[in-house]
Amino acid sequence: MRIKARHQKELRAQLENAETYSQWYTAAEQLDEAEGLLDWRTEAGTDLLHESLLREHINNMHRQRMRGDTRALARVLQESLYRHLGELSNPELYSVARTGTKYLVTEFLDEVEQSMRFVCDHDLPGVSLEEKLNLFRNAEQVYGRPALMLSGGAAFGIYHLGVTRALWQADLLPRVIAGSSMGAIVAGGICSRNEAELKEFFTNPASIHLDAFEWLGLGEALARRHVMDPEQLHEHIRANIGSLSFREAFQHSGRMLNISVSPTRTRQKPRLLNELASPEVLIDYAVLASCAVPAIYPSVTLQARDREAGAGAQVPYMPTERWLDGSVHGDLPLMRMARLHNVNKTIVSQANPHVVPFISHPHQRGVRASVKQAAVSFMRGHLATTLKLTPRDGVGKYMRPYLEQAHAMASQTYLGDINIHFPVRPALYPRVLSNPDRADLAMFIRLGEQATWPRLAMIRDQTRINRVFNESIAKLKKLAGGERVRGKARA
Repeated sequence: MRIKARHQKELRAQLENAETYSQWYTAAEQLDEAEGLLDWRTEAGTDLLHESLLREHINNMHRQRMRGDTRALARVLQESLYRHLGELSNPELYSVARTGTKYLVTEFLDEVEQSMRFVCDHDLPGVSLEEKLNLFRNAEQVYGRPALMLSGGAAFGIYHLGVTRALWQADLLPRVIAGSSMGAIVAGGICSRNEAELKEFFTNPASIHLDAFEWLGLGEALARRHVMDPEQLHEHIRANIGSLSFREAFQHSGRMLNISVSPTRTRQKPRLLNELASPEVLIDYAVLASCAVPAIYPSVTLQARDREAGAGAQVPYMPTERWLDGSVHGDLPLMRMARLHNVNKTIVSQANPHVVPFISHPHQRGVRASVKQAAVSFMRGHLATTLKLTPRDGVGKYMRPYLEQAHAMASQTYLGDINIHFPVRPALYPRVLSNPDRADLAMFIRLGEQATWPRLAMIRDQTRINRVFNESIAKLKKLAGGERVRGKARA
């Protein structure tokens, strides 16, 4: 027993010290085996899945695929896919073994993927290539797409670089990315680069500009009513992102950047800036506004590209409005993202210093974890209710906005469907508003990668069908385009 316990302790140390996903996965697999969790993955019986129905649908899809009946296969595929969406999204399926969930889930997803590719690659009787393309597009629209959401967190938010690099290396980085505050800087840096530039960005992080924070002197801070230099922050943003509009960034990278900003006026609602809603707004000003924590940085007037005035010209965007830190009212703009981008799965990277101590690890189970979750929910609810009921009339005009902001921060949601969070490291808190050096950058990136690796199995499974949709639509689009060209040539 002692030898077994010592071996498991060594494997846990290997998990914590892994430098690559391959190293982490090898240790995780051995630890799962030592704890009997690979047997759990093999055993199909569980209350979390409809085993017999999954088996029936796997067999039906396989049978129609072997017959070559694409029309019948498409019907079975649609029924199977939408029948099991809810249960396959259950996070409890991924809270037991480190290396993944039940092998039955993998078997089902394997058959779904093969069936989708079969329908894509073979003729549908009476359906043209153009019509099949539209069928896949409509099905993808109904199914939805995943989105990555990067929280605020000041210096802690640098760890988002590790999260996104781990996802990119696993070919799991979503095309829709949102960011608030420091998360907006990382999201902007990713969505302003094409694939070749992104490879250089992740492979050579030494090129990243690090000097974001510069404290003002006491007298200047009192006069300006904020304690840090916004010009230095803007320089940092431009060095890492450039000065593109949302439309220009989308055309260059193919990724959909979303930046959350909050209004300074209490009767105005938060905005989600992106290529659809505000295509000409300049990203560097949007990011600057999303970083404008009250009392730390001043609010910002957004700027937009002025196409009529020529290249490089800009004008104020909504000049009577000023904007500040997106994490104040909408750290994670879940509903707005769902409406604008048809998001069905949110992957959240959470680094806010006031949030991460209260998040339970997905593999934490038992009475302790349940008590912690209940206590956190109670405290948040009590604080939000207290702030909501606090009378506003009796406070000065300078305090009223802060009460509104405190209520917004206490009442909003900080988690999504799949959650990756900064580890609780009390020793790092004094450095949350400090510029990192190169060693700090490497440390934060490694923390982000290590936080992401345990969630890759869940992310890979729950975004797999969307990836097959994307690949199938791209293939059909290319084939349909070639068919149109040949048709024009014959005409």
